[in-house]
Amino acid sequence: MGSEMARTLDRFQSIDPALLDIGPADRVIDLGCGTGRHVLELAKTPCNAIGADLSRHDLRIGRYLLEIMRRRDEVAARVHWLQTAGERLPFVDAAFDRVICTETLEHVDDDAVLARELARVLKPGGILAVSVPDEHSEKLFWRLSKNYRTQIGGHVRIYRRRQIIDLLREAGLTPYAVRYRHSLETAYWLSHVTFWSEWGKQGPITRVFRRALDSARARESRIVTAIDDLGNRVLPKSIVVYSRKPAGVAETVNGHGERGGVEDRDERASVEVRAVPAPFIIEPAPAAPPAEPQVALTLDAELRVALTLAPDAQKRRLLEVLRSCRFAMMREVQDLTGEQASTPWTPDGRTPKEIIGHIIGWERWVAAAVDEIAAGVSEPQIMSLSGYPEGISRYASVDAFNGARMAETREVPWADVLARSDAAFEAMVAAAERAPAAALAQTAQFFWPDLGGTVPCGVYLLMVSAHHYQEEHLPELLRQPAAPGGANGSR
Repeated sequence: MGSEMARTLDRFQSIDPALLDIGPADRVIDLGCGTGRHVLELAKTPCNAIGADLSRHDLRIGRYLLEIMRRRDEVAARVHWLQTAGERLPFVDAAFDRVICTETLEHVDDDAVLARELARVLKPGGILAVSVPDEHSEKLFWRLSKNYRTQIGGHVRIYRRRQIIDLLREAGLTPYAVRYRHSLETAYWLSHVTFWSEWGKQGPITRVFRRALDSARARESRIVTAIDDLGNRVLPKSIVVYSRKPAGVAETVNGHGERGGVEDRDERASVEVRAVPAPFIIEPAPAAPPAEPQVALTLDAELRVALTLAPDAQKRRLLEVLRSCRFAMMREVQDLTGEQASTPWTPDGRTPKEIIGHIIGWERWVAAAVDEIAAGVSEPQIMSLSGYPEGISRYASVDAFNGARMAETREVPWADVLARSDAAFEAMVAAAERAPAAALAQTAQFFWPDLGGTVPCGVYLLMVSAHHYQEEHLPELLRQPAAPGGANGSR
């Protein structure tokens, strides 16, 4: 496999795939992937890749670019996208064969925590590739421009070359190769700090320079590549360090710098993760239930059981779970008065009416997606924010879509909101009943953080709908309302 990856390294790539030696069965995560420059490169050869970043906007761009590659038949890997912070990743120990983290450590407050987390999710014998700004170019930028060093979200430290290597060693890794990259990007940033324009925007000079560097002619030019390689010996923009995790390492490093066995590791009981682009929050998986539970199974445990069933039984079970979750939540709101339903209820000021309006929008969206699946679509448009029949594509984000649905509901009488909710739910269930179970199970895979893996998209949509009721909104409705005069005391 190493020979497959050993193509000429693109000037825009920090990480050399030949030094990662990725095999078809390997799992790779690029943390801080941005719009996916390395994920998209890795997607050209067989592997299992996850692009992870805090920015949902960047991840959506990466997904869009990947879709263009798919249409050109350039994708050979299984690729998934995950919105998450790097300091507390929702994965078990040793989850990945390869880990990539480029131009990220210089942004975080505690780089040692992030380095230990990268080492934790890496398998013994696995490879971590890290890049950070090189000290010499970075010191030059900081000296020349106050704007460069004071921008919000910018770099909070400069790494000496030895310092980044020592950081990885302290995390339990063994650095084995160092490379220097992107000297032409140093030249670009020198033009930026010399002819300063607003942060994140290009002035006329930097715009011309950027277009010249990014042009197909420049990227394919051997002369430009040779100039870049020569510049990397003088003033590179980035230093790249490749490290291995020693084979046979069975211990982890906790957040206090202490080592302990796997049984002592942090259970990560409160991580907030969003699977992109689904508009909901998922909590990490609980401990596996006992073989003969004495109490009711948690929703996550029930979903895990459903995933072990054959398609027809699985669909029936998921719909049973979904109905049960809806019943539990609607029981809490069905007797509210219109005034109570319009009372701010949650800490951020949402009312029961707005919560139900948000769910109505989601369920109409899911029903449309399931109808697409029944018609033979393996990955419905819902997964790229463009499939909602009432115009989701005109919204900038899922949050904007949700906000519009809640705003609509504020103007509707409470009794009508409940009636619309019943109709939307029944339409969603009817669509699921019409869709062949095999079609739901054969859709494109989508990442589910609780499992640390993927599930078919059709199955995912039913699981998320149940999660919406039971885990996301029922707890909100069981709290005391945020303003006086709520309904908890009168039901």
